[in-house]
Amino acid sequence: MTSVGLGNPYLKKEPIDFTKQADALLTNNPEKSRTYWFLYDRIVQVAAMGIQAVPQADVCRLLCRFRDSIGFRAEVCEQVRYIIVSSGKRPVSLRIVHIGPPPDLSIPRHQFDPISWEELPWQGCSCVFQLDEKHLELMKRVQALVSASPLGPLYQLVPPECICLNAVRLLDPFRRPELIHQSQSVVAECSGDHVDWAACYAEVHRRLEAVFHSAPWTYWPMRFERADCTSVLLAPTGPGSQACVSSWVKAVEEACGLCNAATTREMLTFCFAFEVFPVEGENAAQVRRDLVREIKSILEKEWDTMDFRCPTLAVWQTKSTWLPFQATAPP
Repeated sequence: MTSVGLGNPYLKKEPIDFTKQADALLTNNPEKSRTYWFLYDRIVQVAAMGIQAVPQADVCRLLCRFRDSIGFRAEVCEQVRYIIVSSGKRPVSLRIVHIGPPPDLSIPRHQFDPISWEELPWQGCSCVFQLDEKHLELMKRVQALVSASPLGPLYQLVPPECICLNAVRLLDPFRRPELIHQSQSVVAECSGDHVDWAACYAEVHRRLEAVFHSAPWTYWPMRFERADCTSVLLAPTGPGSQACVSSWVKAVEEACGLCNAATTREMLTFCFAFEVFPVEGENAAQVRRDLVREIKSILEKEWDTMDFRCPTLAVWQTKSTWLPFQATAPP
């Protein structure tokens, strides 16, 4: 195995976490070689290793974040300055390719700052359905489970007031040109090369005004389907509910002139947390399986059915936080 731990030997002779993935181990053939990277980032308290020459989240094979309540792991590593490379009991040939500052291993790059632990600005708009009070309280309990677990330092929670079914995704930084090409009123409000997001939001809302008149009597009855550590997938309660979903989305697309960027699965999924660092390691994987099992058990017992009502136009401030569109003030 490849492992990470504190002390020599490890405290209680047990690693903090380990991996047995084949590509994270030495080769059985002495003629073959492999490239690995190892890092410790004391600013975000992450120890990790992976394969290939460029460290990044998708080739990470083991990661531990020492920002937790177990001992003083981060404090122990605060003043680390030197690295010792040794072959251990098995003789190997070693070539050091590069030594440098630790790169960013976070998953939502350009959308989240792992140092300040804050989301970065992101703009767009979509039609969303909010959770009712009963189900919102249920999701707060699920979020508390994630936060209290050993995996908590690897996740960021979505603010409870922003948990929603992001059903019809209309604008984002890449799709905004579609609206600009369609609308002269948006172009008229722009100065030079600068395109005002507020003008784009106002144009989308103007086109959807007739659809939103029916918001008080628009509802989608949904039942629980499945869940993991970051999201919940729902399903219509029957064929009639499915027809309501399809008809309403079609009406929004026709009125707005923009296609829904969400797949059918994404339309029926809401997120309550997201991974900042990859969950890698045998112990971490087992904790995640246990956590998913507990979350599913709670939601299967208590979700029952929810009627999603009164859709609104959400103006996104980051990838997980939004405000309702207001026609009289800049979003």
